[in-house]
Amino acid sequence: IDRNFLNCIQKVGMIRFNAFDDVGSDLSYSVALLDGNDNGIVITSLFARDCSTTYGKPIISGKSKYPLSIEEIKAINYAIRRNRESYYV
Repeated sequence: IDRNFLNCIQKVGMIRFNAFDDVGSDLSYSVALLDGNDNGIVITSLFARDCSTTYGKPIISGKSKYPLSIEEIKAINYAIRRNRESYYV
């Protein structure tokens, strides 16, 4: 059971941000969904006035072979850090 649990999503991090100056709020976001080995995905949605775009990137051991935005890195780091801190509380 413990071995299988490592493959389940257990680390989540979300960052909201304003991707474009002409959009008035933090409508864009990046969400990292990671398992116990820091493998998973990061999903980013960018909202503009006339369109929105969504990207998904695979994550292996906390890294991606694709370039990551600052917000995606923050979401991944937040998911990993928040999980580690919960063990020390």
